[in-house]
Amino acid sequence: MHQIPVGPVHAGVIEPGHFRFHVQGETIVRLETRLGYAHKGVLGLMRGKSPRLAARLAARLSGDSTVAHAWAFAAAAEAATGVTPPPRATLLRGVMAELERIANHLNDIGFLCNDAAFAWPHARCGLLRERVLRAADAAFGHRLMMDRVVPGGVSIDIAPSGPEAILAALAAVVAGLPALRRAIEGHASLQDRLAGTGTLRPGTAAGFAAGGYVGRASGRDFDARRDMPYAPYDRLGFTVPLRRAGDVEARLQIRLDELAESTAMVAALLARLEAGETLLPIPARAGRGSAWWRASAARCCAGWRWTRRG
Repeated sequence: MHQIPVGPVHAGVIEPGHFRFHVQGETIVRLETRLGYAHKGVLGLMRGKSPRLAARLAARLSGDSTVAHAWAFAAAAEAATGVTPPPRATLLRGVMAELERIANHLNDIGFLCNDAAFAWPHARCGLLRERVLRAADAAFGHRLMMDRVVPGGVSIDIAPSGPEAILAALAAVVAGLPALRRAIEGHASLQDRLAGTGTLRPGTAAGFAAGGYVGRASGRDFDARRDMPYAPYDRLGFTVPLRRAGDVEARLQIRLDELAESTAMVAALLARLEAGETLLPIPARAGRGSAWWRASAARCCAGWRWTRRG
């Protein structure tokens, strides 16, 4: 029996977490996890801050889901203060969120294949993800779109050349999906590593209310964008992929299916952009608010109370 420690520092922008694998050959006998490994005192740092300053802390909870956390916090702050962001800002939030989802799914698909010693999909997904990140930088001035979603709307409008850059990157992703699917589904050695591995049975997923692609890969038909609709998704038709096998292969297939849906959503959102405001002021008003937002990697929930003093 061997113990393999991983983390808490990882080679990327994800949040810290410590994992200790107990393995016998290729069989994982036990896994110990310590999530939330590093206490950063974010809530303490937020106390006394204005909504705009506190939003910077929320956006840094996890680098790979900065749009998700920023949106959850912004929506909670807006609910507490009675602010409705402008329509253009809402559409731009949707564009950023789906770009973040696409980048994360490409990253995960590549690393899943690489961990099973199949390097070609990893290299291909890395190339496509880089194109998406560069398009995000061209459109919003930041590869990860950090600090772009703020209470009251968005801090920056899309660049004039932004839609063209985004659509070109997404066209490359769509063009690359068939080859990725063929490579993943057509190699027996990769399928041997993915199919039947890490199975989460539908009953267990339902009992724990597993969300995101994990729940949907195990038959739990839930998506906050559809089932708890909020703008701009409340006026956007899309299909929620669903699988029932609950193994690594099913979760990878969910990611592939969502790539196709998200690329179509971004194109639809860009087509609906009209001239208008992108940011409204947040009034000095006491209140309570909560928000629910579905991220690509997890479900983000934020609750926020602002008490006006003096």
